[in-house]
Formats: sequence, structure tokens, C-alpha cells
Amino acid sequence: MEDAWQPEALRNRRLEQLRTTMNDYIEKNIDQVEGNLPVFFGHVAATLDRTFPGLDDGSYDDFIDAVTFTLLNTTRAVPTAELFEKILRHAMGNKRRRKGRATLDVAAGLKLIDTGNYYQAIEYLARYRNYDGRVNAAIAYSYYALSLATSGKQGLRPNDMELHAREEMLNLSRSRAPLNRLRVFDRRDARLNLIFRFMLDLAFTWFPSEPEFYHIGIVRARHEGDIERRRHLLDRATERFPDNKHFLAEAFNAYVEQRNGSSAAAVVKQMMQQYPEDHEPIYFGLKLAILGSQPGSYASFRKLALLKQFPRHLLLMLDAVLEVMCNHKTESYLCFEEAKKASSGWDYYVTILEYILRDFIEGDADRAKRARSAFFTSVDQYCTHILKIGK
Repeated sequence: MEDAWQPEALRNRRLEQLRTTMNDYIEKNIDQVEGNLPVFFGHVAATLDRTFPGLDDGSYDDFIDAVTFTLLNTTRAVPTAELFEKILRHAMGNKRRRKGRATLDVAAGLKLIDTGNYYQAIEYLARYRNYDGRVNAAIAYSYYALSLATSGKQGLRPNDMELHAREEMLNLSRSRAPLNRLRVFDRRDARLNLIFRFMLDLAFTWFPSEPEFYHIGIVRARHEGDIERRRHLLDRATERFPDNKHFLAEAFNAYVEQRNGSSAAAVVKQMMQQYPEDHEPIYFGLKLAILGSQPGSYASFRKLALLKQFPRHLLLMLDAVLEVMCNHKTESYLCFEEAKKASSGWDYYVTILEYILRDFIEGDADRAKRARSAFFTSVDQYCTHILKIGK
């Protein structure tokens, strides 16, 4: 008989509980685990197969990675390349896809950093340069630690190792590497993230005129949900680069998320002064007026949008969104009918929106509330795409 279906959230919670049990076993029995790695990994695989018979390959292999990560950080043996290769070989042998060794190699590299074996750490980490930008920062950290060991002092002329560290950070700024491909290190306090933030703060002092480091830091802080660090980096970035449109747009979005309308309006005003010919600040003004249910402000920005030749069907859609956000059901329907007539070529999208609008107009209170949010979010994303905002 097949196991009953269970929600993914429940399955993930049970996986986390099993991972905690395995981690606790490793920490309490590290000598036995190290003494018989084949038996230990066989036990992990058998437990997974028995407890989660329908587990997908990705989640299965992620579990093996996480257990191996704990083992690498708990081992009492002298951290040598031979030991790590032995552990990683058994781990890979028990993964279903028998590939994707990046997480394990990076975990080994971090363990080598923690034990001061920086050259060996670089060998492990360099294989994944630009795979995840945090690895670049870990390589730079290794060089920087070697530079301190060589010079013994900071503030002097950079030695060769520090120059290597700086070069690695410049490579990170130019590579546009993703910052979230190694999911096992996604916890904010994970060692890889602590190193990443340390090196980014150093890069701000090494390269004060390079805005890309602020962009990288803001992206990672947003991914982690670190509101304070994101705000701090945005404040510094907009102060240092006041004419950088990307940082102004990021600041606007952050203020909107925080429901800080006055600060968001100040950003719109600044952008309109600095970029009078762009669609972006006008759209942000329209969006802010809609979120605040302010028809008067919306009408003012709409006039500017007409002068700047915004696509007509977008403005008609935004008219409907305003009425939805003001909770005007009849008016939203009439505005949407006008948008439909002007949206030739987008029939499939308009049809989807019509279903959402129908839920807003005809649904009960809870359903109407959800539809209201979905309608706004969808049209916002559509307008952003059409106007190429953020590109």
C-alpha cells in the first residue's frame, strides 16, 4: 500500500527532525562514526529510504550533504586532504545522483579555513569560483588571512597575499555570480555567510568608489531577510552614490515593503529630479498613489505618464488597480473593461486578470481580500516587465 500523501511543509519538518537526530548522533558518537564511515553512511541512506520512501532525489541528496557538513565540522581527527576525500567519497557514494559535490567541497574548504589550513582551503574552494559568489569571498578570506600571517600587521602596504584577496573580491564584483546556489549555507549565521559579510565590509574600504559591492550586499541581505543590514547598506549606498538609479529604486522598494510612504515619496521626488525623462520614477509615483489609495496623487502622476507616452493599455490597467485598491467594485469592473479593449495581443493575460477580478467583485470577504492583493501584484509585475524597470 502506498504511503498517504503529506503536505510538503510537514515533510520538510519531519526531515528537519531527522536531520537534528542524525546531527546529535554524530556529535555524541564521533569516534565510532569516524571509525566506520561506510556503516554510518549506509545507516543514513537506509533510514532515509525507510522513513521517506518517496523522497525526491534533490531533497535526498541535500540531506546527505547536510549530514556530511555536520560530520566535517565535528570530526576530531587531524583535518587532512586524505581524511576529507575519504569522507566525501562515502558521502557521494550514497547520493542518488552521484554528482553535485560543490556543497561538500565548500564545507571541506570552510573546515580547513577554521583550522588555519588556508592553502588547502583555496584548493577546495577555487573549483567553485563564480558558482556562488560567497565562495569567491571565502577564497579572498583565505588569502587575506595568509597576508596577516605574513605581515603580522594591518595598515602597511598590501603584500602579495592581500593583493590576491583584493583581486578575488574584484572578480566577485565583476562576475555577477549568484549568491544563493549553496542552499545548505543559507542560514544567516552560517560560516560562509559570516565570511562573506566580513570580506564585503573590507571591500568597501578597499574599493570605496565601486558600487557593485553595495549591490551584492543588498541582494544577499534581501535574500536572507536581514532588514537591518539591507537598510544600512542602502543608506550608505544612496549617500555615497546619490545619482545611482539602481540604489534609488532599491530604496523605494524597501520603503514600500516597510510601509514608509513618506520616505518612498522622497525617493520618487529625487528620481524625478535626476531622471526627468525616465518612466521609472513616474511609475513609482503611480504605484505609491495606488498603495496609498490616493486618487488625487494618482491623477497627477497619470498626467505625467500621458506626457511621457506610457502605453495606453498599461494606464487603463492601473486605473482598474486603483479602483480595486480603493475597494470600488463597480468602478474597477468598468475600468477593466476599458483596459480589455486596449489590450489586444495580451488576451491570455487579460483573461487571467479577469478571473482574479471576478473573485474580488463576487467573492466573500476573505476571497476578495486575496484577489485584491493578487490583482495588484500581477499588474505591478506586468508593468515592471513592459516598462523594463530594473533592467
